[in-house]
Amino acid sequence: MTKTRDFLLEIGVEELPSSLISSIFEETKSRFIEKLKESRLHYEDLYLVGTPRRIALIIKELQERQEPLILEVKGPAAKVGFSPDGEALQPALAFARAQGIDPQSLFIKETERGKYVFGKKIRDGQPSRDVLIQLCPVVLRSLNFPRSMLWGEGDYRFVRPIRWLVAIFGEDEIPLSVASVSTSRFTHGHRFLSKNSQALNKAADYFTTLESLKVIVDPIQRRTMIEEALDREVKKIDGHWLRDEDLINEVTFLVEYPDAALGNFNEKYLQLPACVLTTVMKHHQKYFACVDDEGKLLSRFLVVLNRPAFGCEKIIHGNERVLKARLEDALFFFTEDQKKKLEQRTKSLKGIVFQEGLGTMWEKTLRLKYLVERLGACFPGNENSLSHLERAALLAKTDLTCEMVKELPELQGHMGKVYAQLDGENEEVATAIKEQYLPSPGQEDYPETFTGCILSLADKMDNIVSSFSLGRVPSGSTDPFGLRRQAQGILNILLNRRWYSNLRDWISWNLTILKEQGFVNPDPSVTNDIIQFIIGRFRFYLLETGINYSIINAVISVSCDDVYDIYLRIHALQKLFDNERKFFEDIITGYSRANNITKNFQELSLVDTNLFEEEVEHQLYKTLQSIEKEFYPAIQRGDYIYACESFSAVVPVLNNFFDDVLVMTESESVRNNRLSMLKNIVELWQPIADLSQIVIEEGSR
Repeated sequence: MTKTRDFLLEIGVEELPSSLISSIFEETKSRFIEKLKESRLHYEDLYLVGTPRRIALIIKELQERQEPLILEVKGPAAKVGFSPDGEALQPALAFARAQGIDPQSLFIKETERGKYVFGKKIRDGQPSRDVLIQLCPVVLRSLNFPRSMLWGEGDYRFVRPIRWLVAIFGEDEIPLSVASVSTSRFTHGHRFLSKNSQALNKAADYFTTLESLKVIVDPIQRRTMIEEALDREVKKIDGHWLRDEDLINEVTFLVEYPDAALGNFNEKYLQLPACVLTTVMKHHQKYFACVDDEGKLLSRFLVVLNRPAFGCEKIIHGNERVLKARLEDALFFFTEDQKKKLEQRTKSLKGIVFQEGLGTMWEKTLRLKYLVERLGACFPGNENSLSHLERAALLAKTDLTCEMVKELPELQGHMGKVYAQLDGENEEVATAIKEQYLPSPGQEDYPETFTGCILSLADKMDNIVSSFSLGRVPSGSTDPFGLRRQAQGILNILLNRRWYSNLRDWISWNLTILKEQGFVNPDPSVTNDIIQFIIGRFRFYLLETGINYSIINAVISVSCDDVYDIYLRIHALQKLFDNERKFFEDIITGYSRANNITKNFQELSLVDTNLFEEEVEHQLYKTLQSIEKEFYPAIQRGDYIYACESFSAVVPVLNNFFDDVLVMTESESVRNNRLSMLKNIVELWQPIADLSQIVIEEGSR
């Protein structure tokens, strides 16, 4: 049985940015897994834990020695290495001696250059300790972080300066040197609660040793402690804390030994909008807001501490003092902003640049007014809301001129809604100002109002079209204007609302107004580039949800201007693919045979029944005429599943046709007539998909 030990690598650093820690863990874990696999080192489990001051790699039951390396060594050609009766000849024997291989283990293998003699050499694995000494510095040097630093006199880059290293394999210390820092057995505890370092006897002692040093190194355990502390404190006021997953994740990586405490603020600040209070607490102070049983904000807050809460009155008072200053500023901004209505602020938009080369926010506003009028008319049944669109577009960006939004940019849209309500604007107009920024990344908070949906679509598409028109196109991981997020927002709204649309017309309107404003004279290809960009995001989304890649290709290849229509066609074919595979395969086979034989046939003339020579031709023609009465109406109403099922009547007759009829007969008129009938079958599917692109094998997903 292979002997194993646990391995620990702790990298002590200066405080890590909490926003980067999850990506640091993912990068470090993936690189070590990759290198351990290359090094033939097997283990039971590998994971990372850490705090703001340390990144710790834990490898459970890492084997003490590499797996042997088995190499296939190529020797002489088979015809000179072995006799016809299989006896090894002198060249093969000499090869075996030179390589230290038993001649009895030689074998013949086919290669691109013919048959050759091969032998297997087994190279013993190195001790894991020796491999780790080489592997760890290489992996750490190869890590790529969103942001990294240089420090001291060296040229070593890491996310933060490295201050200590611990590397222990079982009970043995592994000697490493990274960025001029050498490993030891000594780990460091909490910066304030346990200033002394302590030696680790073995890797398995890591968690208990650090806990004795007032460090909870497991982030899952720290998160649990935080939530329990928040629950404990909020019970004191018979309230509830506002759960915020992003904030919980953030504070988990701001502390090493967590606890929570309750603070309060003056009730006069409750006159501020709830979004202002929660934003100040979350984004500026990392506090959790408290609410009563009805969800109304209380004049209390919860702060997560990096030490036990007992005896921390001065800390709580300090936090209260800082929050008071923030809220006092917010109250001043709120009062000052109300002295001018949003409509009066439109002139100030001329002083805010949208993007270089694309004018100001006032020009952006004029584009929105132009676009919402045309977009709104595309979706019947919402006539009552059409009158609100122009007003919402006019006021959409006015809150950017408000002092509150200048101080708290996160409140863009939120304050627009609040101030619009205070100005007495229509409720749908006010709500639309907030909803223009929905859906939020990674959330399903779609705009609820028609006006909000149209304004959001217009705003997002204008951002994309404007940027593409000036050549500002996302590439690789670079997307400074967040255009991928904008495209995903467009897709989400259209799918959520089940709205049919024509992207090409929409982009054309946007380019028209941009050109009239004198900002761009776009290349004709920009429309196709934008469509391909948006559909590219759609393809990624569909693949993520498990749609067969070949179905996506087949549908998009025939038309890609209408997102919701694409969605319906893809899901109809995917349903057949998943649930009625044999039936679907028969349809594809019949279609493909017709498509292949008519690929170079361009004429699409009327079928002449007088030229039929076989009974099956009459049968196929009548069947085709019959299903067209159901097929096309089903497509018109978007019922693509019914359209596909109605085609099933054609399949057996089409198979008989190919079995009994010679399509490429010598008679040109008869041949063209038969090709025309088959071409009609191919054209029947044109509104749905090019079925010949669908891969039907089991492993095609």
